[in-house]
This record gives sequence, C-alpha cells and structure tokens, in this order.
Amino acid sequence: MSDPHPAASPVTASPPSASGKAQRKLGQAVVIVHGMGEQRPMGTLREFVQAVWSHDPARAPFYAHVADPADPGGEKINQSWITPDSRTNSHELRRITTPYDVDGRRTDFYELYWADITQGTTRGRLAAWVTSLLWRKPADIPRDARGLYVVTLMAVIVILAAALVLVTSAWQGYISWTTGTLVTILASVILWLVDRFGLPYFGDVAAYVRAEAATVEKRALVRDRGLTLLKRLMMDDGYDRIVLVSHSLGSIIAYDLLQILWADFRPRKLEAVRDKARLKAILAVDKTLLSADISTWPDSLDDFSGFRRAQWELYRQLRVRDADHPLPWKISDFVTLGSPLTHSEFLVTTNLAEFRRGIVERLFSACPPIAETAAGGTVLYQEGRSRSGKPQRAVHHGAVFAATRWTNIFDRGNGWLTGDPISGSMAENFGPGVENIQVELRSSLGRIFTHRLYWSLKAIGVEIAAATGRPRSHIDVLRDAVDLGRKLEPSQAASTVAAGK
Repeated sequence: MSDPHPAASPVTASPPSASGKAQRKLGQAVVIVHGMGEQRPMGTLREFVQAVWSHDPARAPFYAHVADPADPGGEKINQSWITPDSRTNSHELRRITTPYDVDGRRTDFYELYWADITQGTTRGRLAAWVTSLLWRKPADIPRDARGLYVVTLMAVIVILAAALVLVTSAWQGYISWTTGTLVTILASVILWLVDRFGLPYFGDVAAYVRAEAATVEKRALVRDRGLTLLKRLMMDDGYDRIVLVSHSLGSIIAYDLLQILWADFRPRKLEAVRDKARLKAILAVDKTLLSADISTWPDSLDDFSGFRRAQWELYRQLRVRDADHPLPWKISDFVTLGSPLTHSEFLVTTNLAEFRRGIVERLFSACPPIAETAAGGTVLYQEGRSRSGKPQRAVHHGAVFAATRWTNIFDRGNGWLTGDPISGSMAENFGPGVENIQVELRSSLGRIFTHRLYWSLKAIGVEIAAATGRPRSHIDVLRDAVDLGRKLEPSQAASTVAAGK
C-alpha cells in the first residue's frame, strides 16, 4: 500500500555536497481554488501546473527534464507526478508533486474543488440574485461595472417587454398562429441559454457570493471543505510554506478562508522576552498600517518593497510551531487571477458605504491591516497575562495581510466583450498593500473575453506599465507571483547558485 503523504515527510537539511547540489529542504504546497462554471476535477490544476512548473526551464535540474507526453518531439518539460492523497477527502482529486528543484525543495500542487457543492441552483435563485444586482441606485454601480450592468438591464427589459406584448396580444385575441410559434421558439431559446450558460456559471455566484437564507448551507459546505484541506496542510510538518492561488469566484472563497483561518491561527500569547523575534517582525509591519478612516488611506505605500519584505519576515517567524505556539501560520502568499473582489462593494455588499463599514468593523481584512487603535498604531492588543504574571499580547483577527502577501493579476476589460470585465485593481477597496499587476491577454479570438487566459500557454499576454521598464509575459508574471523560488528567503540566492554549478 502506498503512503498517502509521501512528499509530506520532513527532510533533514544538510550542507551542500561536494558536487554543489543544493541541500534538501522542507516542501511547499500550492493550493489552486478554481472559478465558476461546471469545472472538471483537476482540470484547472493540471493547466496551472503546466504553466508555473512544467514549462519553466529555470525551476528543475537537468535530470528532471523529460519528454512532453503531449508533444514527444518538442521541447522537454519538468517532470511531475499525479499522486493519490487523502487530504482532499475525494478520490476524484489527486495532488501533483514535483521532484526536488534547483533549490533542493519539492512542491505539491492541490486543487480545492467545490463545483459539485454549488450544483442545483434554480432559475428562481438566479433570477432573485440578478434582480438584487439590478435593483440598485445608479450611484451605487461601480464605474468599471456599468457597461455590463447596462447590457444586463437592457436584456431584462427587452425580455419583459416582449412577454408583456405577448400576454396582451393573446388576451385581446390579436396573436396569430405564426407569431405564437415564433414566440414559443424564442422563449425556448432563452430558457436554453439560461440553463446552458446562466445556471452553470452565474448559478455558482448566486449560490455563494451573498450571505442569504437560501445560500448559507452551500457557503458552509464550500468553506468546510476548504478549511479541512488547508488546516491539514498547515499542521503538516513536511511543509513550511503554502501559496493560495484563486481564479474568478474562487478568489472570494479563498479570501473568506484566509480570514477564517487567521482567526484561529493568528499569533497569540506573545510575551516580550520569549517572543522578541516575532514581536520585532510585527512592529516592522506596523509602520505601514492603515487608519480606520478610509478617506485618509494613501494611494500607494512609501516603501512598498519594504512592506512586502516585512510581510515575508513575519510569515517566517510564524511558520514554526513550538510548545508555546502550537498553531503555525504558513500561508505566505495569496494570488488572485481575474478576481471579482474588485467589485466587492457591488457583489458582496449593496454599496460602497456598507463595504467600507465592513472594513472598519473587521468583517473584511485590508492590506495593510487597520491599526488596533488610532493612538497605538499597531495590530497588537493585550490579551491577559501568563501564569507568571507577564503581559501577553495577540494580533487582531483582521490582520491576515500582516503575514500574507497579496498579488492581484488582472486584465482590464471595457465592460462589454473585450478583456476581462470581471477583474480589476484591488487598491481602492482593500488598500495600497496589494500588488496589482495589469496584463493584456490575447487568444486566437483576439481580446474577446480573456477571463480564463491567465495561465494559458497558448495565449499571448504582456505586462502593462511594468515597474522595471521590461514588460514580462503573463506567464512570467504568474510565476513571479507564485514565487516557487522564494526570492525573499535568506540565503536563497546562494543556494540557487550552488545548485546550478
């Protein structure tokens, strides 16, 4: 019988050998949360791994390069295996594991699959959700969502007007057999479109995105599945890092999971002498905290790179568990692709004022976090005393992005058909600590609805307004965001050089 967790056993670190190979280190896990639609189990996962691992020539040593089964005569790819794993609680799912990379580390890729839970959304539930979106004040519609809003509203008006004319004509006896047949055919086509496209895609959104009596049960089931997987990975001593990647509606699910996990795993019972390194890392993040007055938030951080380094250092301090802190925090990065979180004030709440109230009340987490008190400028608060009488402090539950970097990749759409109208920047809603990277994607159809192209090897994509002056491809942007090489890890550069000798 095979070991269900063969790559999860801790590996003893050792100095580089005479041959110059990098020492073997603890592994890392990448969890991908798929988007809306009738997804096939592992469909998104396999495409994602192809992009960030298999076709990245810099990640694997030469002996791990193999022929591509899909293109035996083409370039070699990095080896990987599909392995049974019990953490997902599903025999339909597997993890994809890699050999040791150039840094002496293995990566396991998991998929949080939830599409089966949201199946069964009714036309009535979808209609109720669409009605709730359309029944808004014009001022409450975000500017970048107005095009899609107008198209949807006009379509609904046309359908309702046609139905009214049909009913009136039938009641007055003015409708002919031919007209009735055409109307019946038209109605059948509309119902087919709703069942074929509306329910499979937007039914998922209607089933999860807003907390209502009709959605609470499915929301709970989706979250329970995600929490089960992530908690098992967090408590696995074979991993010291987790990257949470999400696409489309999956980013709203992943954001919720982050907040719930942080409430349980956040650092607590911190003492001044015993936890000096942890407290020092927290105070470094404190220098960038936001105030509860959202109107005073800066458009950008003075030292954005410094903030990201501080987040990474705090993650490093929290990922090791001991007797005093048995719950480690291992999620170093949150990556969102084509995320509707940019429209949170429209999708998750009813307007911008309600969303901002949720930020201040810590229903939603900002990046950087909001300070515990206006005067203190910290995420810490005192939480009693130890048995010896020493003061103990904890980090508040809304500070998940003190220790987790957030990278948001989006392709700005025009609100109609080109680009990705679902995506956008997160800075206005969630704060200037999110790294927003805009790309421009193209497929064989050009710029028509690029929502699923962020990891496509067949698409053509380029970074817009690159900070370095040298635009990256969309695949390089994704690889840098997932950061399998851990660029901020101490001595990482030296290990990489040693491995390449």
